[in-house]
Amino acid sequence: MRGQQGLGALRAHLREEPGKLISNELSREFEAQMRALNIGKTPLRRLQKMERRLGVRRLHAKLEGENPTGTHKDRMALLMALDALRNDRDTLAAATSGNYGAALMYVSDKLGLRCKIYMASEYEGIRNAEILSSGADIVPVGGTYEEAVRTCARDCRTRGWHDCNPGAENRELGIFSYTFIAKEIADALGRKPDWVGVPVGNGTVLAGVWKGFRSIGMKPHMLGTSNNNAAIRGMVTRKFAPVPVPNIEVTRVNCPLAGNYLPDAEEAIRAMVESNGVGMEITDEEMVDTAKAVLEEERLSILPASAGALAGMSRLETKTHTFVTVATARGPLCPG
Repeated sequence: MRGQQGLGALRAHLREEPGKLISNELSREFEAQMRALNIGKTPLRRLQKMERRLGVRRLHAKLEGENPTGTHKDRMALLMALDALRNDRDTLAAATSGNYGAALMYVSDKLGLRCKIYMASEYEGIRNAEILSSGADIVPVGGTYEEAVRTCARDCRTRGWHDCNPGAENRELGIFSYTFIAKEIADALGRKPDWVGVPVGNGTVLAGVWKGFRSIGMKPHMLGTSNNNAAIRGMVTRKFAPVPVPNIEVTRVNCPLAGNYLPDAEEAIRAMVESNGVGMEITDEEMVDTAKAVLEEERLSILPASAGALAGMSRLETKTHTFVTVATARGPLCPG
């Protein structure tokens, strides 16, 4: 009964929040700068050996690791930077110790902006050392990611910096930046995929990809995967709302995804519900094993957190459809 009530509230929320419109001018500038900085237009690669291994009919990977810093985060960072320039702000700021920090540093350097990276002490991000060695302006924050976001937002308000945090005042920009992933998938396939798998961290990417498909009249099923994640726990328990994970465990494997404070959790849940999709909890071990399988079978290096969506696809009852997974990597195809 509680699950049904949660679903009813979610549908009501859908009707109440149509979302902020992004100006055509900013959208055009975003597309132009993506081309100039080699962001986006990442390859869609068919994984035929993994098809046989997972027992699915047709499987493709959207290789977001081909972006300059190795992840989809370059898209969001670029749009935030362009919005900062339009608003005469010269400093970007966000709480992150991972891929988003690297992406913000990249676009800041290319566009002549300053960058402030707020790091929460509770996370040992996989790119901490890289960010620290880059010469970026690091602001350490004792405590949780949520505390780091709040500290960053406060400083942005008082110092006139551009708040680039997911779920903040510019949240629609973050979601919009990922709509282009959907459009690129549709262009490359020439049709609608049946299932699209997206690892769920803050929820922003899954929400953006779904919004992108809807904008071009396509409605694939969305598969969200993670562990120690409030949005996915909400789907698995059929509450259809974020459900905090007790005694949450953040590891080096699930660090890009884990969390109870997820700025765009409701948007991600909405995408899975609207699309008649599902959310799945994938263990660290499954993520690592699937990433190793992709390396072995396809000679493709993807992050274990990203490989969780592939592991989830093997659990789906249907195996005869066209599947696409959004894959993040730290590097290109393995040599040799």
